[in-house]
Amino acid sequence: MTRLTILAAIGQLPQDVAVLHRALEISTASRSELHLVHVLDLPGDAADLTDITTFLGQAAFAARDVIAGAVVELGTDPSDVQIHIELGTHAFRLIEVCREISPDLIVMRAHQRVKISERLLGSTTDRVIAATQIPVLVVKRPVGRRYGGVMLATNGNDDALKASHFVSTLLPENQLHVVQVVQIPPQLKEAMLRAGSQTAELAAYLRNLAKNAEGHLKDLSEKSGLGVTSEVLKGDPVKTLTRLCRHQDFDLIALGQGRSSLIRRAFIGSVSRRLLRDAACDVLIWKPTPIDTTT
Repeated sequence: MTRLTILAAIGQLPQDVAVLHRALEISTASRSELHLVHVLDLPGDAADLTDITTFLGQAAFAARDVIAGAVVELGTDPSDVQIHIELGTHAFRLIEVCREISPDLIVMRAHQRVKISERLLGSTTDRVIAATQIPVLVVKRPVGRRYGGVMLATNGNDDALKASHFVSTLLPENQLHVVQVVQIPPQLKEAMLRAGSQTAELAAYLRNLAKNAEGHLKDLSEKSGLGVTSEVLKGDPVKTLTRLCRHQDFDLIALGQGRSSLIRRAFIGSVSRRLLRDAACDVLIWKPTPIDTTT
């Protein structure tokens, strides 16, 4: 199996210490190569980053020293990771570095939008998710312990099999629980009611959706060979999944995404976006990558 590469975007410390912590945890568990990237949004020439006699050189040296110190505090030798100090606008330079390094996973913080420009254009995390075809782990809360419960949410149409192998590659010691939430889409339900469907017919339709989902999860479990647990639930996907994250002690929820058109890949779905906003746990937006972790 090809060794994975992880890129962690480290902005300010201590605000991003949880990002660093999770990136180190996952890279250790999966024996991946870890790159820590810090972008300086300052005027000047990138060549000055390595010249300690310049303002930029001093800023780069200080940033590298702070990151290395945080790595040591988390029990890792800085020589075991690669620290990159880059120059440019945060989102754009991160996207360029992703293209240069081609990581298999990006780890970032869930940014709280406070600027008008971010409300209009999206946060750095939003832009990176939209501009890259790379899975992104969004760290939403401080680290109180190692990852425990890990959930993979599937809608039955995504490539949940590859997503399950990817998550299990990142966290091979963690039990993976696969969940599929079914509901009659509101527009379809309204159309059925207008066509004269009765409550019993709606219930039968929902039971059929649940039955198909059970078949999908059974097939996934057999093909994955991972010993995953699974369950089918009924209700609004976002509300159901956020409730699971809150009350069932899950530390991470992964959302599968199938291969689709370039236009559709540029925007994450409404369920993913709402979970990024509402979920009490970290969220992994999975996307197919060139590396197939099933082989």
